[in-house]
Amino acid sequence: MDIKPIIVREYLESLTEDGELDYIFPLFLESQGFIILSKPTESKGISQYGKDVVAVGVDFEDGIEKRFYFELKGGGDRHITSSTYAKDDGVRMSLYEAKDRKFEFTNKEHEKLPLKIVLVHNGELKASIKDTFEGFIRQHFPPEDGIEFDRWGISELTRLFSERFFGEYLLVDRESTRLFNKTLVNLDAEEGVSVNFIRLLDVMFGKMQKECRTPLSREWKMLFESLRLVGFIVYTEAKSYNNLDIAKRYLTCLVLRFWYWILKHKLETNRSVTAYFDKVLHLYTDVMAEYFQRTLPVANLPDGLYAEAGGTYEQLGYTFRTFGYIQYLCWFIKVFAGEKNRKEMVQKLLVPVLNHNSVSGRPLLDIHSIPVTDVLLLLIEVGELQSARNYLYKVLSYIKLAKEKYGRMPDANNQEKSVIKFILTKEKPIYYSDTTSLLLAVLMEFTAILDMGGLYNEMKAFIHQFKIDLGIFVPHHGEYSTSKNLIENPEDDLEEQLFSKEFFNDGYQRSISLYKGLEGELSFEDFRQEFMERKEEFTYIYRTDKAGYSYLRDLAHIYFRTPYFPDKWRGICGK
Repeated sequence: MDIKPIIVREYLESLTEDGELDYIFPLFLESQGFIILSKPTESKGISQYGKDVVAVGVDFEDGIEKRFYFELKGGGDRHITSSTYAKDDGVRMSLYEAKDRKFEFTNKEHEKLPLKIVLVHNGELKASIKDTFEGFIRQHFPPEDGIEFDRWGISELTRLFSERFFGEYLLVDRESTRLFNKTLVNLDAEEGVSVNFIRLLDVMFGKMQKECRTPLSREWKMLFESLRLVGFIVYTEAKSYNNLDIAKRYLTCLVLRFWYWILKHKLETNRSVTAYFDKVLHLYTDVMAEYFQRTLPVANLPDGLYAEAGGTYEQLGYTFRTFGYIQYLCWFIKVFAGEKNRKEMVQKLLVPVLNHNSVSGRPLLDIHSIPVTDVLLLLIEVGELQSARNYLYKVLSYIKLAKEKYGRMPDANNQEKSVIKFILTKEKPIYYSDTTSLLLAVLMEFTAILDMGGLYNEMKAFIHQFKIDLGIFVPHHGEYSTSKNLIENPEDDLEEQLFSKEFFNDGYQRSISLYKGLEGELSFEDFRQEFMERKEEFTYIYRTDKAGYSYLRDLAHIYFRTPYFPDKWRGICGK
């Protein structure tokens, strides 16, 4: 049994909100080679096309190129009933206006093409209005007028989308159909991104082994449009669960997988390819904007990120959730805020979340170095130096207190389960590691950046007392590296590894000592001098940056939980 039409129909019928059909239908037309002439109107959240779509393309029925006017009815109007037919701006009035509307075309050759008006709705023509509707069409669209009419309801859309859109790459075989179906069925059942979704992307990208040439073939275009379709489907399904965090997770995975594929095939300078990537990226940033629009009012309440229903877990879950939220919020601000309004966004969006959530300065994992670093860099960038110093003091004070009072440092193995077990049982699990700290090493370098000698001396005594090793991970791939011969994976360069896997380990740990010689104490001034000498220890020319997508690197670090490389914060010196 071919379940593809069933999946497609169920999905199309699930588009119950205004704007969802308006978004996906022009996407379908573009994938079929139609030239969209009407311009999309911007709304909050997902970008939408207007209710009417004007396009030029080849008619599926007779193969003749025509001008098309598509009148879209979705959401609450998706079914043609007595009510939706007769009301203001209903089917009857919309078709009247469509017939009378005059279209001006920049390309005068388009004006000579025959005109076809199509009513598109992801629902049914109800029996109670069927005779009235068909009588209206016979009266107002007679053959002698030279204007063709057609109606694409849920049955027609299911057939077209199954055969011409979903079936090209997304549901092209049993394996991809199975993976797609299992992804949707279990979308709200997993905390991360399902293995089925990742495999589905691998299957889709795996079909493109040929060299990419410009202009792009239809085969390539269909792959790229299918990726955008996948993203939009996940978004609409996540909305049906009232949980945009699902869309955030899955679309982050999709964007990074797409960019990895581009890097792997050396296509980051191919504007024909990156134009399609931009469409997927635009969908993602729209979803992120809607996500924060929904969640920030709650996150800005006192302890707003605390979940009262979390029970005992919340004493830790609150912290994990807060740092996860902060790192994406920092990324969002960096992407959306220009130089002029970045300070305003930091003050209005980030600072309240930090102040209203009491655990925002209490890291439990070494990988919390990512949100902590992001916060410090944003505050420094917008000139909020005292706020940066206050936040650094808050974080280091908590690390010191947790070790002195409870005997624990943030887990260097970044295992939430180990932290939970340690805190609940008061016994350190065998896989809990806190003798070496990357997070603490980074923060000590920030004491030099922010000129906090007193805090440096306080933490130096603490580090010596508990014999904590400070280490910073440095990739072998640096421009001035002398260890490139030790690279274990020469098949993938630094960025290709960064955008494709967790546990990036193609590098070495740089020990940061607070001693001078064998036993002497390293003064703050000496530490600052050594820090400045380390500034050029790791530099790298990123292809992603040259292509104009530097912010994607931060997203890769966040998603794959790869600690920032030292050029992330050391590069701020001298600016």
